[in-house]
Amino acid sequence: MKNLKILFSVLFLLTVIFASNVDVMAQDKTDIIFLKTGEKKEGKVTGITESHVKFRYTGEEFDYEIPKTDLAKIQFASGREEVFGTVDTGGTVSTTPAPANAEDAHNKIAVLPFQFSSNDPSMDPKAMSSLAQNTTANSIRQQYGNLMLQDPMTTNALLAKNNIDYSNITTMLPAEVAKLLGVEYVVYGTVNLTNKGATTIGSTGTNYSEREKSDYTKGKSDDRTKGSAYTSTSSTTKIDYDTSVDFRLFNNKGTNMYSDSRHVFGSEVDSYESGIDYMIKRTPFGSKYGKK
Repeated sequence: MKNLKILFSVLFLLTVIFASNVDVMAQDKTDIIFLKTGEKKEGKVTGITESHVKFRYTGEEFDYEIPKTDLAKIQFASGREEVFGTVDTGGTVSTTPAPANAEDAHNKIAVLPFQFSSNDPSMDPKAMSSLAQNTTANSIRQQYGNLMLQDPMTTNALLAKNNIDYSNITTMLPAEVAKLLGVEYVVYGTVNLTNKGATTIGSTGTNYSEREKSDYTKGKSDDRTKGSAYTSTSSTTKIDYDTSVDFRLFNNKGTNMYSDSRHVFGSEVDSYESGIDYMIKRTPFGSKYGKK
């Protein structure tokens, strides 16, 4: 009888330990949301409404709302699955790693090719658009340490695959562009460069060269001074530009998080850079947020 009691005690202890391990393993699991695009998100589903699913990333306290129309299914940590529909291609949801443009967009930002306009025929709109895009990306890389910047080359390649470039980027909604690029935030920008004309700055200088001549006539000495004047002129021609910059930041829900337009000080062709830096620092992710 004594041995039987010991056996039951051991079995009870093992049952408790097993149940505890199962509970811990269940707590470590996460809910997985599968989108119709093939993308998947892991974290915690915190609520479901008639039109949206509330979702929170592991370790965060902010809830995201995902439209049900974008969902394929939810795989809960408990093992239960809730199916909302099939993927757009009509196939089943893939759980294989997503392609580069369908990766988790959380905390990723992309700078789009800038719109560029100028009355100066010597300006190449495509080249200036790319230059402004790269300048903005470099400034964001320095300012937004809490976000991951998508390299402009990757951004432009993904856009090109869908026949989108600086000339027609505004034909898509910001939310559509963000989804296409696989980012949470997108930056739009416009640079207007007006050639105000040329200014010539010149200077003139005169040098006087002298020489002395001695003339002996009839035993008399005649010292005379003769000279010649040499005049030189130099000039520099400079083109003055009037510059304005427009900057807009959207999230992948299409919400405009920041927008500003500024007339930039300076008359140089690259004066727009200071205007871009000014506005980047004043977005919700910049060092001057909330300060004007």
